[in-house]
Amino acid sequence: MRKREKYADQKTGKIPGLRKHALGVILAGMLLLGASCGLYGCQGALDDAGQTEMTENTGSNKAVWTEEDGTPAAYLGGEPIYLEEALFYTRMLQEQWEMAYYQDFGSGMWQQEASDDGRTLEDMLKGDVMSLLTELHLLCAHAEEYGARLTEEEQAVIAQRAQSFMESNTPEVLEAAGATEESVRHYLTRNELAARTAEEIQAAYKPELNEEEARVGKLTYCLFSVLGTYDLEGNHTPFTEEEIEKIGQEAQEFAERARELGDISAAGEEAAHTSIDAYFGDSTDGGVHPDVAEAVRAMEMGQVSDPIETQDGWYVVQRVSDYDESATEENLEAMAQQAKEAYLMELERQWQEETPLEIDEEIWDAVRVDQMLTEP
Repeated sequence: MRKREKYADQKTGKIPGLRKHALGVILAGMLLLGASCGLYGCQGALDDAGQTEMTENTGSNKAVWTEEDGTPAAYLGGEPIYLEEALFYTRMLQEQWEMAYYQDFGSGMWQQEASDDGRTLEDMLKGDVMSLLTELHLLCAHAEEYGARLTEEEQAVIAQRAQSFMESNTPEVLEAAGATEESVRHYLTRNELAARTAEEIQAAYKPELNEEEARVGKLTYCLFSVLGTYDLEGNHTPFTEEEIEKIGQEAQEFAERARELGDISAAGEEAAHTSIDAYFGDSTDGGVHPDVAEAVRAMEMGQVSDPIETQDGWYVVQRVSDYDESATEENLEAMAQQAKEAYLMELERQWQEETPLEIDEEIWDAVRVDQMLTEP
């Protein structure tokens, strides 16, 4: 059996799976829409009674926000961010985080430290909410500048999703979030206009890329793991020293057989051991263990390594090629997308410097995340 790994590395914080940039955008988008799409994958807007004014002759539209009532919890420049919107996103993220992290932290999860700087989960969630709202409001403020627009068809989709949201959530959750169908449609409109603005900004940016840096070759490896086994319930059984020694011997025998065949994939098929393809270059390890990538760079074409010992186990690897056209093209596309995302983040950083967020701490401190919103 053969698998193919991406070359992009995954970076996580202290809590697995959380991304720093646009975290709230993605999570809140999934919750709001009730589908497998976040802010950067869906379109939608409200009808005229919501917030969007269409101009058929020009094919463009302009978001016209009606006056919002509420208690300002923060100001972004002269624009208020209302407590009601902040509370809504707080409860939506709270619900999802409880589903994701209850097993790790338990019923007292919100008071537990979850970052290297000593912040609790409550602190982190509320910080992400304000970061999310800052991003949404700033993007919407620049929507017209970048020609971001929403169609009538998207308005209808938004209305349907807002209705579905109200129908699919419990009265307890809706009450805790202060959600009404009108307010959900309003938040979705801002969410989707921000999404479109981000898309327009990235589409217009043409990064200068070094195609030589995108060049990647192919390696194939087999891992002889020493991390133990897990049963269906997730219980871990570590290997004994004798078992680990035997695994090392199997890795050595496998390396010798792969050299005889001149093909590690064929050796893997013969031994019913999974072989994995990865793509590496000067600027990427291909997602493989750094020790493996370092060893491959010093190998000849077609060479099969001796077992490479790591904390995961022993790797046996073959350098298959110095250039893979398809993978290089994919890497070039990935580099372009990374550059576009970096450009957007830098632009947003500049906007935030020009339009700093000022939080009314007394108002915002009154929003507490100290009780479980959902049943374990």
